[in-house]
Amino acid sequence: MFITIIKALVYEYLCVIFFCVIFQIIMIKKEHKNGHRYSLNHFVWVYIFYIYITLVLICTGIGTIYEFTRYTKLHETISILTQFNLIPFNSISGGIMTHLANIIMFIPLGFLLPFIWRQFKSPWKVIGTALLFSLIIELSQLLNMRSTDIDDLIMNTIGAFLGWTIYSLLKKLFKNRHEKEFNNSDKTQLSFLAHYEACFYLILSFAGVFLLYNPLLF
Repeated sequence: MFITIIKALVYEYLCVIFFCVIFQIIMIKKEHKNGHRYSLNHFVWVYIFYIYITLVLICTGIGTIYEFTRYTKLHETISILTQFNLIPFNSISGGIMTHLANIIMFIPLGFLLPFIWRQFKSPWKVIGTALLFSLIIELSQLLNMRSTDIDDLIMNTIGAFLGWTIYSLLKKLFKNRHEKEFNNSDKTQLSFLAHYEACFYLILSFAGVFLLYNPLLF
């Protein structure tokens, strides 16, 4: 049982990083031509970021192309409209712990984004990115007959903001923060790929699980 769980975790992690690594290679080559150098420290934190994304996608149970195909073949026609809750705070009273878990789950995202990438020093960029990532997850759950709840979006976004707040407070306590993007990041302009590196990772990690992960294997 334990070995099966480990295999499933490794399998999903490989799905998460598959497209991300391809993107990473392309980006590094492009930045190398422009005279940019990434630090080893940056990539250590990026792969920690991948692990976090993997855990989020596992916990949220996103829909995959395999599940969508399976439900279609079984002719399971559950109305999509019945799977939506678009009324804010409508389900708060039904499960406080669930909403608390949704907040906690996105706190690391709000912390890691500005910690690894200087482009996310603004809370609005963190909030916007978290909101879009959460929305993609929620919509994908329609493919495996789960519900999409606006309260989940709200709680995830609150969690990301709390993560950014924690980062900001810690940064004030430890002002001599080591730069993690480029050794010469303050002297050079980032390319489009490098500037939106984190966003590409979030999208590509989701795409990797959506297209490559088959939950029926385990």
